Amino acid sequence: MKKICAYIIIGFIRLLALLPLKVHYTLCDGLAWLLRCVVRYRRKVVETNLLHSFPDKGPEEREEILKGFYRHFGEIIAEAVWFGGTRSEKRLRRQNLCEFVGLDEHLKDLEGTKGVMYLTSHCGNWELFGGWFQYAPPGALPYREDDVLAVYKRLSSGVWDYVMARNRFWPMKKFDGYVESRNILRYTLEHKDEKKVFLFPVDQYPYRYAQGREVDNFMHQRTMAMIGGAALAYKLEIAVVYVGFERVSRGHYRMTFRTIARNGSDLTPTMTSNRFYAMLQKDIEAQPSNYLWSHKRWKNLYSYK
Repeated sequence: MKKICAYIIIGFIRLLALLPLKVHYTLCDGLAWLLRCVVRYRRKVVETNLLHSFPDKGPEEREEILKGFYRHFGEIIAEAVWFGGTRSEKRLRRQNLCEFVGLDEHLKDLEGTKGVMYLTSHCGNWELFGGWFQYAPPGALPYREDDVLAVYKRLSSGVWDYVMARNRFWPMKKFDGYVESRNILRYTLEHKDEKKVFLFPVDQYPYRYAQGREVDNFMHQRTMAMIGGAALAYKLEIAVVYVGFERVSRGHYRMTFRTIARNGSDLTPTMTSNRFYAMLQKDIEAQPSNYLWSHKRWKNLYSYK
């Protein structure tokens, strides 16, 4: 029954994706307004996070960031539906949702490494990470699609977990590289002799079963961080790379890659996490509305009531 429900939702998404992306943006502008002003979706969480993350900004400045965040949140939904429902690589490339910057220099820096740990965040539109092989110039990436391992946290709803998996990573021909975070250690042990490329989100409050540690004053606050990706890179002795996801304009993002370490074992997991969060803070301060402010990032400090 769950799969039937999931297939119905996926079918509906594919029908919606037949519409131009501009139409999706128009619809989601209205949705963003409803979420901000009527439903007030997690508005108290957003306000609390902005208050403490930007202590030097006044109420009007924070209100502008809040409005920008909800507009961006609507764009994320529009892009996720359009991307997940589109089944034409030609159409995706023509839209040019994402561009890679400095790809040649980045890949040259990774020559001779055992693998790559890409540490990702909730800047830009993280729902688009599964489309790397559609965004990069044809043949530009030195690894195969089968080498890519996307780490995720299972949703409480089995139906939506199945839908989002297919929506995020439909270009991937196989889904054995889409691994729940609780199973990541077992997976890497089973594939220890293979060169893997990890996509590892790390900027949420540590899950109940995840490794967590405090990092240096991220966004002016004591911050608990998930260090599983950094710890895994340390054990596997693979390169660690920060992925920047800049919003250039509506419908267009710029992805950049900054090497934290060519060998993850050269740094402790805490040192790697501190460097990651320093880079992330710089990107957030440059584009405050481009970050996901609606998640309870600092549960160790605030009740969010």
